Amino acid sequence: MALALTGCGGSHKKKAAPSPSTPTTTPSSPPPTYSADQVKAALLAPADIKKGIHQIKVVLDPLKFDKVPICSLTGFKMPGSPQLTTRQFVNDTLGAEQFQYAQLIARYDDTASATSAYSALNSAASKCPKRRHIPPKKVTENFTIFSHNDTWKVADSTIQSWTHLQGTEQQVYPPDATKFNVYNVFYDYASRGNVVIATMYAQRTAPKASAAPIAQQASTVIQKQLGKFG
Repeated sequence: MALALTGCGGSHKKKAAPSPSTPTTTPSSPPPTYSADQVKAALLAPADIKKGIHQIKVVLDPLKFDKVPICSLTGFKMPGSPQLTTRQFVNDTLGAEQFQYAQLIARYDDTASATSAYSALNSAASKCPKRRHIPPKKVTENFTIFSHNDTWKVADSTIQSWTHLQGTEQQVYPPDATKFNVYNVFYDYASRGNVVIATMYAQRTAPKASAAPIAQQASTVIQKQLGKFG
């Protein structure tokens, strides 16, 4: 107990104990509920994604079957009965500047359903093999995907109040198939309120070229997309 001295020979007086402060908490805002019109209004324009690209009919296998693209050209079926928006973009450039972007947005009736679906997607992506060999696959009469080796890793994070998981994949094709035989693919999965967003950003490089610039571009695009939702 602290003592107050009033002078030589004076009396000792006890200080009054301070009143305990009452902790204050700021109530958190409820998660947003996005309408179909809000989802449509929040979609990125092609120029927001990358200069020189255009939207095409969805041809990526997972998206054709209303599945989320995950590791090694596979897909994950979102649980429940969400309203889906699927889009795909490419450019007409070959070589190192060849580009592909795909997107699936699942809008649920409520936050609980979206949260549960995102958890299932996160689990599926986290269970992908870290290394996998993919045999050749004939897609059409005139188009075959060459055999290749994939490496995969995932990392959790938070972006702008969105729960987020990123999958990073390198698909390495035979060097005699093409000079730019490494596909650097970045998968971003995010959830907030009643919406789950899944995107795939892919670009080619030469074997020893750094993928860091592509990773930065992919990060910029997902932040733009999430920012459009507010």
